[in-house]
Amino acid sequence: MKKFLPLFFLFILQAAFAQETIKRLVIGRDIGQLKDIRISGRIIDEITGEALVGATVTVPELDQVKVTDPNGGFELVLDRAEYNLEFRFVGYETIRYPITAVGDGRLSIRMIQEDFELDDVVIYGRDPEKNIRSTDMGAITLSVNSMRELPPFLGEVDIIRSMATLPGVSQVGEAAAGINVRGGGADQNLIQYAGAPIYNPTHLFGLFTSFNPDVVNDVTLYKSVIPPRFGGRGSSILDILPKTGALDRWGGDLMLSNISGKVGINGPLVKDKISFRGGFRASYINWFLKSLSNPDLRNSQANFYDGNVVISAPISDSNEFTYSFYTSYDDFAFASDTTISWQNNSHSLQWKSKINERLSLEALGYYTQYDYSIFNRSGISDFDLNSGIIDFGGKVFFQYQLNPTHKFTFGGDIKNLQIQPGELVPSDSQESGILPKKVQNEYGLESGAHVQHEFEIGEKIGMTYGLRYDMYSYLGPRTVRQYAENQAKSDGSAIGEQGYGEGEKIIDYSGLGPRGSIRYSLSKASSIKAGYNKMYQFIHLISNTATIAPTDFWKLSDEFLAPQIVDQYSLGFYNNFKGNIFETSIEVYYKDIQNVVEYKDGANLIMQNFLETELVPAQGRAYGIELYAKKNLGRLTGWISYTYSRSLRRVITAFEEEIINDGEWFASNFDKPHDITLIGNYKVSTNTSISATFGYSTGRPVTFPEAKFDYSGNSLAYFDRRNEQRLPDFHRLDFSVNFKFRGESKFADGDWTFSVLNVYGRRNPFSLFFVDETGAPPQANRLAILGVPLPSLSYSIAF
Repeated sequence: MKKFLPLFFLFILQAAFAQETIKRLVIGRDIGQLKDIRISGRIIDEITGEALVGATVTVPELDQVKVTDPNGGFELVLDRAEYNLEFRFVGYETIRYPITAVGDGRLSIRMIQEDFELDDVVIYGRDPEKNIRSTDMGAITLSVNSMRELPPFLGEVDIIRSMATLPGVSQVGEAAAGINVRGGGADQNLIQYAGAPIYNPTHLFGLFTSFNPDVVNDVTLYKSVIPPRFGGRGSSILDILPKTGALDRWGGDLMLSNISGKVGINGPLVKDKISFRGGFRASYINWFLKSLSNPDLRNSQANFYDGNVVISAPISDSNEFTYSFYTSYDDFAFASDTTISWQNNSHSLQWKSKINERLSLEALGYYTQYDYSIFNRSGISDFDLNSGIIDFGGKVFFQYQLNPTHKFTFGGDIKNLQIQPGELVPSDSQESGILPKKVQNEYGLESGAHVQHEFEIGEKIGMTYGLRYDMYSYLGPRTVRQYAENQAKSDGSAIGEQGYGEGEKIIDYSGLGPRGSIRYSLSKASSIKAGYNKMYQFIHLISNTATIAPTDFWKLSDEFLAPQIVDQYSLGFYNNFKGNIFETSIEVYYKDIQNVVEYKDGANLIMQNFLETELVPAQGRAYGIELYAKKNLGRLTGWISYTYSRSLRRVITAFEEEIINDGEWFASNFDKPHDITLIGNYKVSTNTSISATFGYSTGRPVTFPEAKFDYSGNSLAYFDRRNEQRLPDFHRLDFSVNFKFRGESKFADGDWTFSVLNVYGRRNPFSLFFVDETGAPPQANRLAILGVPLPSLSYSIAF
């Protein structure tokens, strides 16, 4: 018997090797090719058929890692040999795929989701060393799954507020719409959904983001070296990609909270060919207003909704068409007599094509519209005030992969802008003393061409450089004022007018914007990067508030208002620890801003046909240092971000009456030198997690009245220097607990989330207003939006 044991074990070993040989897939047709074998493929969800963007493909034998593109595609260049490919994506089972490469070929990989504990399984949703190895600076991608680990805002994942937890990104207050990035204004950020720009991304004056997270795949913020394919804004690009539906079966989700509810459905319109995803969300928020401390807000009414439709047709492995529709609506009745409403609508159609193994194409056309209205129904002077903007255009870019270390991107875009700054329509009542008035519409044509080259020199050095050439034309019809030379522009210095016909060119602007970054790897776990970025912005937000409000309006660059030009210089050090469990970075930056908009003292911005009489050109500069530390794995995950930054303005003109603060540098409305955020998520068990967010920042600048005086029987405040004082510092703690219940039926298989905003009831001031008192200076009063702890409870299920 002993003689047979070695033979038995030999047989077992041979069977094992035979089994391994059977599992190993032979790729390509054997034509004797030895090198530069191209293996391409696409990774999708096993159940939904949705492309998995940012999944990693690893070739351990070559220490090579690739990340899938927006279509879920990847490409490897290999020699003739055997390899053991590994496919990873956050929340999905890792796939190990042994292959033998004998010629060019293609793979189709289907991955399936799994429940996992972070202590037991290490799964990365992207290349874990991307922050070290890539030349990207200031580009941060957050998946919706990552955002779900943050305490929800009133029961919801909030995309904009999630971005504000990152270094260099801030908001001016608790009801702030938009974000401020590296010392830039809220209008310097291009927020786009499925490639279409969105001009007011908020509900209820900034308390909610108007993007339903259930129809969002991931969000990328570019804030340092912005790829040349993006243009039109000075500070950042927030690129929001929609989630497509399943190709093989129908499903959906439902969420109810004490603030709002939403429902979604997705599935195949044509099985395996055309998918559909739709989502709708609406509020029942009036009870929340009743809990606010401000009496006017307590006596107000509010409603909002948003909806999304995504239709995707992956007609082949190489071609996919996607149509996206987005709408949002708000109305807010302030103290029962004034109603403010605003609405976004956007359509986009995208085509992605892999022309051959090296060349791919992405083309997109879009139409977006933003409208706002104010309705006054006080019964005495009823009126409607309407404004809006229409933006439609197209863009196309090509990507050419010369070899694994050289990639070219090139293309162009064009857009048409139409702005209605304001139209005042009085009511039909004969008692109304208001006369109708309409501000002239504005028309502009903006276009750009771009090219970019990414390459590596050995393992140590990587470089990305590119150019973008922007062109802009301000068009008629329009009546343009002419002013006397050597006098400030005012109604009194106007000497005539000139008319321009429809489509007639009034003025042109253009500029070349170089962009580039270089990376030097100190080791596999650390690198240094430096970058430069130049941006042109031809549209401006006209506002007398520190944040986007529905009453603000947009204005195009004209012969009096030049485009904003932003030059940014960045330097960073990046280091990962303990097998990429810890990720850290330090970045410093300096920005020079030309032609930023400031306002004359006492400027009248509403219904102004000749706005140049109220504006003054300003210089801007911003600089800062950003510290970031993140723990990616383990029961306790999260990050800490700290930013020290300054955002300054200076106004010096030839006319003394236009100079602000004696021509000295002063703080912008959103200058907050210190900003720190702490995020923590603790996984108690497979089904329970706890998360908390703490934020602290310096109070933003404000202007207090220095004195008051009487004029014609009226008591008026006197203001001297602009933005010399500050609001009290901001700080707040939010907390949430999430429970996942697993039941026998689908409706018992859901998530409960309990959260508390403003745990210790901090009355952070959103603004100050002043009340006149006899015999005393104007008295300051503080308005707080969230002055008490605010609990919320939500329940969500998938079916």
